[in-house]
Amino acid sequence: MKRGSLAARLVAAFLEDLDEQVRSMDDALLALEADPSHGESLRALFRAAHTLKGAARAAGLPRVEEACHALESRLAEVQAGAVALGADAFRSLFSAVDALREAGVRIRAGEALDDAAIARLPELLREHGLAFAPAAALAPLPEAPEPEPPPAEAPPAERAEGRVRVETEKLDDLLASAGQLVIARGRVVDRAEEARSFGELCARLEGRHRRAARVARAALERAGAAPEAAQAFAALEEELRGIVREAARLASAATLDARALSQVTDEVTGRVHRLRLRPFRDACEALPRAVRDVADAAGKEARLTVSGGEVEADRVVIDGLREALLHLVANAVDHGIEPPDERARRGKPRAGTLAVTAAVRGGRMVVTVADDGRGVDLEAVREALRRRGRPVPEDERELVRALFSGGLSTREQVTRISGRGVGLDAVRAAMERIRGTAELTWRPGEGTTFTLESPLTLATLRVLVVRVGDHLLALPTGAVESLARVRPEAVLRAEGRDLVTLGGEPVPLVPLARVLGPPVREAPAQGSFVAAVLRAGGRRLAAVIDAPLVEKEVVIRPIERREGPLPHLSGAAILSSGDVALVLDPATVVEAGSTLAGGAPLALAESGPAASVRLRVLVVDDSITTRTLEQSTLEAAGYEVAVAVDGAEGWRRVQEGGFDLVISDVEMPNLGGFQLCETIRASQRFTNLPVILVTSLDAPEHRARGMEAGADAYIGKSGFDQQGLLETVRQLIG
Repeated sequence: MKRGSLAARLVAAFLEDLDEQVRSMDDALLALEADPSHGESLRALFRAAHTLKGAARAAGLPRVEEACHALESRLAEVQAGAVALGADAFRSLFSAVDALREAGVRIRAGEALDDAAIARLPELLREHGLAFAPAAALAPLPEAPEPEPPPAEAPPAERAEGRVRVETEKLDDLLASAGQLVIARGRVVDRAEEARSFGELCARLEGRHRRAARVARAALERAGAAPEAAQAFAALEEELRGIVREAARLASAATLDARALSQVTDEVTGRVHRLRLRPFRDACEALPRAVRDVADAAGKEARLTVSGGEVEADRVVIDGLREALLHLVANAVDHGIEPPDERARRGKPRAGTLAVTAAVRGGRMVVTVADDGRGVDLEAVREALRRRGRPVPEDERELVRALFSGGLSTREQVTRISGRGVGLDAVRAAMERIRGTAELTWRPGEGTTFTLESPLTLATLRVLVVRVGDHLLALPTGAVESLARVRPEAVLRAEGRDLVTLGGEPVPLVPLARVLGPPVREAPAQGSFVAAVLRAGGRRLAAVIDAPLVEKEVVIRPIERREGPLPHLSGAAILSSGDVALVLDPATVVEAGSTLAGGAPLALAESGPAASVRLRVLVVDDSITTRTLEQSTLEAAGYEVAVAVDGAEGWRRVQEGGFDLVISDVEMPNLGGFQLCETIRASQRFTNLPVILVTSLDAPEHRARGMEAGADAYIGKSGFDQQGLLETVRQLIG
């Protein structure tokens, strides 16, 4: 092995050790400051300094070695019991730990340590770093023994807890490969669905031919045709039956292969995701020290509690939460928690309480940061906005939301801790990077609670794919409250804004194309239109789209920014069809859309002369989301659509007449899809009305039941997409 390579490996090993030992030193110092008589904490400090000194020597880092030796010497004096630690001494020891942490940052960046804090640490510790108080209750401790050297060769199985370190880049590469497997799985599933649809088409054609052949044979017999003609029909029928059997066999084999690939894909991606999981406690490692430092600088007392540390999320999510939490706890101690004397006057404990809690709700990570301080001073927020010449919202929610914008602080003077208006803006930015949100609630005089919500992983995402113009866009389903069909007369224009009433509340209405801007073009809405109702950051927005297409789980790919930022985009997804859908960031879309709703009125197409008669389709489903999705898909393709909420209403609508096709769910109240189909087939008037069953009941026995009921096509919702539905409809009615 080359010497240069060995040196680099030794430095890399030292840096890993440094990270671990610095965390241990922080924890030990915090415990020792809380209880100066806690001997084990002092021994832990001594061991960490001694370990780092040896590691620095092996890695050829003399500056770090000298600093650790000086720290070790001072700790040895304390360990001897001759002196006790005072407040200034603790500040110096924390500064020493910070100097070691900074040294690690510089070494990773390839920077010299000559002018770093680590270079001055030995002198500072000798001169005034440990301003010792007179000896107190600290009992003498035995000399810490030199650690025994490790065995020359330790088998890998003997590693602590059976764990090995894996470079994050390798995990990222593995995740990317798993993502390709997910895309391939989607394509195989689509091909299996196409094979199944083809098999059903063959069966329908064979059935039609069989019925036509019976009529033809009867006519030939009446005409006295030779027996050879009937035999030719019989031979053709047998050949068609063979084609149907082979198509069914291929479809069944493709379905089995797709299921097997799906199972393997789920196992592989699940294992890769589990490899990337980290506990929430990792995001909280630096919080005790941060609370201690801010409280010390602000002359306050604060106690921190963390619960839910065992909750796991993707490494990227944990890193984003770590950044947000550091800003939030500093903000809580500096702005929220009152000074001890003020708290005492209000009947509160002198020490403020800061509680950080994590939980999983609805498949998402939810973190709360709550303090028992003074709450939000709304008048101070208004004054801060006035000082900066910004508009002051009347609504309290909008007023508090302004705190998350950059450059706004309720502090009139800049301190080392706060005053520049960066903290909460940094929280917002950190949460946006992990596709999360941050919200704030408070009780005057009682405390403030920040709620952070994010997905558990950023590798895959469940999205609703929609079409806007010529573009495919993906909206995270966690932010899609509902799909709404809006009639032009339901659009309100109030205070220069387009609004639509949803759930009893006015919601800003704006075309999604207007939010995104060029090259996405805004087209006038034709008659009633579909809006995706988004919710993010406590706001709602009805974003007008051309059509919803399909809901599915996708792998998110980063977007290369070649020409400046790409607003409102968080990535791209390759669909199983090979098309690329741009993944939107709901938080920025809602924020921008709420502003743009006050722009030009929604463009509505003028009603022209009566159009030619369109084919009419009846959609029967008890799910409003599914009804809206199918209705929008069909109307965008030029069909006239009516809807019914269950089979009983569907049968009443069928009897009214005028429909060319029925698309029905299977599991519905009052009258199910199988029964509706059987009722239609039993009716002499509507026996030839085509029926498509679309359902989540996708097992072979359910398909067989559907075909027995007389369905012309059976589409499983697991394989449902816009194009598949439209192709089936066109095959049946054109």
